[in-house]
Amino acid sequence: MGVVSYQDADLEGGLGKGINLDAWGKQKVAQDFSLLHGMFTYDIPLATWKEEHNDVEEIGSFTDATSLNGKLHLTSTATPGQTRALRSFAHPRYEPNRGHLYSVSMFLPDPTNDGYRDFGLFTKESGYFFRLKSDGLYACRRTTANSTTTDTEEPITVPFDIDFAKGNIYDIQFQWRGVGNIKFFIGNAVTGTSELVHTMSLLNTLTELSTFNPALPIAFQCENVTDEVVIEAGCVDATSEGGKNYDGTYGAITMDTNTGSVSIPGSGSYNTAIMAVHSKATHNSLVNTRDALNLGLTAYSDQRSVVKVWITRDPTAVSIGTQAWVDYRDANIEYMIRDSGAGTPMSLDTAKADNQFASRVDQDAPFPSDAVFDKAASLVLTPGDYIIFTIHRETGGTANVGVTYEFSEYV
Repeated sequence: MGVVSYQDADLEGGLGKGINLDAWGKQKVAQDFSLLHGMFTYDIPLATWKEEHNDVEEIGSFTDATSLNGKLHLTSTATPGQTRALRSFAHPRYEPNRGHLYSVSMFLPDPTNDGYRDFGLFTKESGYFFRLKSDGLYACRRTTANSTTTDTEEPITVPFDIDFAKGNIYDIQFQWRGVGNIKFFIGNAVTGTSELVHTMSLLNTLTELSTFNPALPIAFQCENVTDEVVIEAGCVDATSEGGKNYDGTYGAITMDTNTGSVSIPGSGSYNTAIMAVHSKATHNSLVNTRDALNLGLTAYSDQRSVVKVWITRDPTAVSIGTQAWVDYRDANIEYMIRDSGAGTPMSLDTAKADNQFASRVDQDAPFPSDAVFDKAASLVLTPGDYIIFTIHRETGGTANVGVTYEFSEYV
């Protein structure tokens, strides 16, 4: 009797063959889960996006990325050799054994201008994206191996009429797993649907990963070669096909003293920094893309006090004095705890940070605060962020205080 392959087996209860069905022949279903999305109706939201000039972040401001009639309007500027990018702070991570989907609506004015217009999921070291040049549209992937970054461009021949200057929809769908195929889609105005226009067929062709880092921000980038180029977008989304976007490694940082507290000065002292946590912009000499979800804090004091949480991306906001940063676990995060016995303890310039949270703390009664709000919001520590905890006695006097910060690092 011959052996019947699983691929050819007639399994009842579902459509398709192989891994489209489970081991019992039941249909598998993947539901899309949006990991990150954005719109630009009134402005470019400061909490979501950062602007970069020639790969350098412009902290807390936008100059060449603006909201124009409800759309993102990003220009390279009119100066040849200039590059402008808009990237999300968050880095939605590919979830293994699931699909990943990027979707955007785009306008590309003056499509034959001499410049590069990139849009997709990418950093300066890795990613997948569309690229419009003066001679046409390309499917691109980027990776870094052995300290060398390489862009692979494949020309896209669109099999229907398209005017790149007019609004259309563009999608990138990939299997990843490090070696999977990547599909590029564009909206066909005649059929009203997204149609496959190009496939990067990678299975069994590579000796390295297609891109070395699958934790990728949503990104738009314009580069002036000899002409100013512009990108306009209506909305954008990064989605996991069958994912859940909640899978992390628990972490906590707390006072490192035997008493579990540190002393803060009196004489009218307020907003005394007792802990700072910094997600490094780079890790092992590469762009750090490991985000962390804030879980909560517990503050305590032997006097009636006030705890505050501050956030900033300005490295000059935290003065380390005679102290030093300490690496946490894998060293993509570093922290500092106030040392009252140091020559010059750490301090915070509150004018350079935003107060995210504040609460009173009763005497000798720990105050816990949960930072997980289910579907309402997420507080995420992204690379380049600083989170600083301050406590002061309500009268500005001396006290012994402490805080525990809990978080979940995305794996």
